[in-house]
Amino acid sequence: EEELADSCSIMADSAVIDRSALEMVSHLPLSARPLDFFPLCISLLSFFDPTPQDNSADASRSRILRLLAQLPMILSAGLGDPAESSCLFATELSSDETELSWAGRLLQRLRSSSERPSAAEDAAMNTLMICQCLTEMRPACFTARFAASTTTHIMAALQSASTVFVSQLRNDPYLWASELMHNFHDPAQAEAWWRRREGQPVPFGFSSSNDDLRADILAETVMTLLGSSERIRLAGCCARLEKVLAADQYFPTADWVSAKIMTLLDIAPERQSIVIGMARLAGWAAQAIEQQASGLSLLPRLNYGESAGPVAS
Repeated sequence: EEELADSCSIMADSAVIDRSALEMVSHLPLSARPLDFFPLCISLLSFFDPTPQDNSADASRSRILRLLAQLPMILSAGLGDPAESSCLFATELSSDETELSWAGRLLQRLRSSSERPSAAEDAAMNTLMICQCLTEMRPACFTARFAASTTTHIMAALQSASTVFVSQLRNDPYLWASELMHNFHDPAQAEAWWRRREGQPVPFGFSSSNDDLRADILAETVMTLLGSSERIRLAGCCARLEKVLAADQYFPTADWVSAKIMTLLDIAPERQSIVIGMARLAGWAAQAIEQQASGLSLLPRLNYGESAGPVAS
C-alpha cells in the first residue's frame, strides 16, 4: 500500500509537460495518423528525462510513472488542431482531472466530447485498460522483454515495443470495428451485415473459443454505460451481431468488447488503438522490469554441431 501511494504521488507530481514539447507535437501535419503519435511522444518525452544516466531499478520505475503521467497530455496536444492556439492544452492537470483516475484523465483527453467523465465512465475506462494491460508474449511484449535483456535503459524497451505495436496496426482493427458499430442503425441491419458475408469469418474481434474471462468482465462493464438512447441503440446492434455470430460458433474477444466500450465512451475510432497502446505500455514496462530483474536473457543460444551447423536452442 505504501508503494502504491508513492506511485500515485509521483504520477500526480509528474503530470506537468514542458511547453516546448507541447508546441512540437502541435505542429505535426494534419494528415498524420493518430496512432503514429504514440511512439513519437514516448521518444519525445524521453528528451526531458531529469535523470537520463540513472539506470537503477528505482529510477526506472520513476521514469515509467512520469511517462504514464505525461503521455495523455502530450498526446492530446498532438491530436488538437494546430491552427488554433486554444487547442494547446495546459502544461499541467486541470482541477477536474486531478479528481479522475489515470485512465479517466486519458479518457478526458482523447474522447470527442469535452464533458468530464462520470464515475461510471471512469470506472469503465479503468476496467478496459486493466484487461488490456497483459498480453502474454505477443510481438510487442516479446520485443519489450528482448530489448530489456540487451540494454540497461528501460526507455529503449518501451520505444521498441511501441514501434512494433504501431507497425502491426497499419490496418487499424479497432478503427474498423468502431466504424462498423457506428454504421449500424438498428439490430436488424447488424444481422443483415453478417448474413451478407456468406460464411466469411469476421475480420477482427471474434474467436472460435469462448474461454477469455476478460471478455466477460468487459461485457458486464458495457451494461454500466447505457445511460442514453444512442448508447442503448449501439449496444443493441452489437448484441444482435454477437448473438447471430454465436450461433455460428464465433464469440467476442476482449478486443471486440474493448472497441465497443471505447465507442460507447465517445472515443473517436481512429484514437481507440492509442488507448490499447497506453494500456499495453504498463504491461510492457512491467515485463521489461521483470526481465531486467531476473537477469535471464531471452536471446537464443547457438549450439554448433559437427554436421548440422549452428542450431538455435
